Amino acid sequence: MPSAPQTVPLSGHPSLFRGVFLTVGPAVVTFLVVRALNQPLATAIMLSILIGSLALLVRLLINFEMRLHAVETLQQTGSEEMRHLVGTAFSEISEATELFGLIEASAVQTDLVTQLVRNSTRITPSSPPIVYQFVQSKIKEMSDFLKELAEGGAVTYYGEDREWLLGLTRNAAESIDAISLAAVDHDLWQSEIGRRYLDAQRQVARTGRRVRRIFVLDRPEAEHDPALRRVYDEQRRMLIDVRLLDRSAVPGPLQIQVRDLIVFDDAVAYETTPTTSDPEQAQVAETRLVLTTSRVKECAQLFRELWDISRDLGDSPFAPDSI
Repeated sequence: MPSAPQTVPLSGHPSLFRGVFLTVGPAVVTFLVVRALNQPLATAIMLSILIGSLALLVRLLINFEMRLHAVETLQQTGSEEMRHLVGTAFSEISEATELFGLIEASAVQTDLVTQLVRNSTRITPSSPPIVYQFVQSKIKEMSDFLKELAEGGAVTYYGEDREWLLGLTRNAAESIDAISLAAVDHDLWQSEIGRRYLDAQRQVARTGRRVRRIFVLDRPEAEHDPALRRVYDEQRRMLIDVRLLDRSAVPGPLQIQVRDLIVFDDAVAYETTPTTSDPEQAQVAETRLVLTTSRVKECAQLFRELWDISRDLGDSPFAPDSI
């Protein structure tokens, strides 16, 4: 059943009680004082009404002043909040405009960046948590990658990379110059990533772009290894210029510089570091992508010097032909 309405006592409204008291109180006091002076009853009533009315008027004026002050304070607060909101909105618009201007001025295609942003908005917090977190981590990873390349000119991937290798090979516009160490590439050409890498180089070479490779031999007798001979002949048939280089034939000043690297278009250096010098045990410890101009020039110069002192394997049982 619905509960009976509750009556709120007058004491629950202190402002109303106080207003009644301040209006009636002076009138009553005036009435008593006038009567105590033996004045007529009509005079006492008139003075009481007059004093009570004045008290009520004063009370109303005070309340009006307080409310007016409250309204002014509220208006001032609202104005400040509005100015803050408008300022923030204009700041965000200005920042967005500046960002879009930077995108248009950059070398990256604007539609690709726009597509990235548009597609990323399709992943929302309502998506499965693992998908949401994974996308967040990939976007951060890409952001950090671009930041490191832009600021430092180099970025390091700990372990064996494949995305950079295949992407750079497929997009090489002029040339690919590679130095292959046995400690890094001993199992590469039979692996899945190695076959994809080699196929990408084959397609580049078929279009007339230059592809060269130096196989660095730790021992002179390694050139008689049948596996090396097969790799050598296979790559020659793919129109890849291949040479061999005995490490012992490398001049002393260059010995310490010999390393596994690839130079793309004389603009980007791709370096890998093995975990050990033992070809049978070595794995890729880290991969570095370098865009620093001075460093890339050093890598390109190193390749040219090693290329000049390297040699062909000799007459191959397979004559190189176009594929």
